[in-house]
Amino acid sequence: MQAKRGFTLIELILVVGIVAIISVIAIGKFADVRKTAARRANVANIKNIDRTVRTALATIDMKEERVKGTFAYCESLVDCAMGGGDATGAEGEYAWSDAWYDGRGGIIPGIYCGIKYSTAVANADGATTGVVAELESAHEKNVGLGAFANSLGLHYLTGREVAALDEAGIRIVSRHNYANSQAAATWRWADSEYARTYGLHATGGGPGMRPDLSAAYPVVLTNGSAVAVLNPVKCESIYRDLGLDFAPTNNVGGLSASSPETYFQRGICKRVVVLGMGRDSEINTKYFENLPRNETLDKTFYRNYLLCFAMNNGTGNSGYTVTFAGVIDSQGNTWKGAQYAADWAN
Repeated sequence: MQAKRGFTLIELILVVGIVAIISVIAIGKFADVRKTAARRANVANIKNIDRTVRTALATIDMKEERVKGTFAYCESLVDCAMGGGDATGAEGEYAWSDAWYDGRGGIIPGIYCGIKYSTAVANADGATTGVVAELESAHEKNVGLGAFANSLGLHYLTGREVAALDEAGIRIVSRHNYANSQAAATWRWADSEYARTYGLHATGGGPGMRPDLSAAYPVVLTNGSAVAVLNPVKCESIYRDLGLDFAPTNNVGGLSASSPETYFQRGICKRVVVLGMGRDSEINTKYFENLPRNETLDKTFYRNYLLCFAMNNGTGNSGYTVTFAGVIDSQGNTWKGAQYAADWAN
């Protein structure tokens, strides 16, 4: 009887090696497929949100929405200083920066870049010493809007602009903050007329560890309130993709890249107010089953989509009217930019 011959050790090693190589290749291809799917989903999300918002605005009665506004609780993308006060300034003024934070983070109000101030983190919502290190680590990984934050600036609203935003359904916005407890103690929302008379809620989200779910609290826009606006010096392509006029800048005197407001003053373009479509926003809770997110980004980034509103400068017959202009993702891509990235990604 002939003995059965098994595999030799060398043969087994070769088989295992081949299987390992095939597995690595397959996993890499699967990761590429997921990235490609996420990019195409991003394009679809931008288009779907834009279509839904425009349909909503065409069908609702804005007068019935006036108590809180169609876009109430959208996130302002404005980070406030250690729970110490709202972002306010001189009416009609601007604040621009190429580095909103100095490493400690949140020392002055600015565009949401992620919370980095460890002392505030340690005290957020009464954290005990056992979780302080974990909180600090999570916050350090929070980059918020990342590089796109430097394409935004703060504009401090005038009374007429506040009224125009109100007419457009933008009255209450959510500010980013370190912790719910700090925001609640500072702003006493529960004692406000909006909570007592109208039953409007305050927003939440924990101690700001997640870029797309940082602690937030509502603010009623008033004279001097800060809103995030596109920096026209850095966002000409966004303007054009949204179908907004951007006049040629050749031979236009008085323009300054370090003072982008000169672009508005010279009539080159309109101001564009930018709001994050947060979890608690009215437009999301009414018209979307789930909050759309940009899954092309990892979880250290703010992944909610951004709504853009064009604001006239008060000249001519247009007055200070505010109109919905379109949707971009949290890295500043219109659907055209996102489509290009999906088509040409490796």
